[in-house]
Amino acid sequence: MDLKERIVQEASVLFFKNGIRSVTMSDIANQMGISKRTLYEVFEDKEDLLEESIDVQIKTADKEIDRIINSSENVIDTMMRIYAKHLNDANEVNKSVINDLKKYHPRLYKQIEERQGERITSLIPLFQRGVEQGLIRDDINFEICIWLIKSQFRTLMTGNYIPTDKFSINQFVRTIILNFARGIATIKGNEVIDEMIRKLSNSEIINNQINR
Repeated sequence: MDLKERIVQEASVLFFKNGIRSVTMSDIANQMGISKRTLYEVFEDKEDLLEESIDVQIKTADKEIDRIINSSENVIDTMMRIYAKHLNDANEVNKSVINDLKKYHPRLYKQIEERQGERITSLIPLFQRGVEQGLIRDDINFEICIWLIKSQFRTLMTGNYIPTDKFSINQFVRTIILNFARGIATIKGNEVIDEMIRKLSNSEIINNQINR
């Protein structure tokens, strides 16, 4: 791993754990044990580094989603495995990240929105295959459904009115995903969901997240 990759890796951890605004170039340099001069020789400024960090994170997430899709037995299997991934992601990102992007880095925020739109479009054939498999209803506007669930996740990450003192983010995510999946599934699809839930409830990743 070269210096640029190491910087992006360390900066990403700080950005997503602590929030973007609170992390300075000095913090990143100190974390890595390098000088600010060295850091600025690789990246022009904080926004330049942030852009690279976001790009790497999105590409990594896209590859993981593609891996899940390509290795899943059916669309229900895919949705439930993506659900497990979202449980992890919800815990790893500071709630201030999206607000910081929107307020202080609008250009990058716009880029993220555009890339999310592309990802949503690319997921539509997945749900169409679910219709062919008899697992997903054929009267659903899939693009609208995906946008709605994205909006719900965004609300969780930015909304201060979410009663996190009473319910964990993971409980909200679990409810969103299960209601979404059951709402678009056929009777046969819901039977598959029930079976997947039984399998997932026995997996370490789900138990660790739900029981926190």
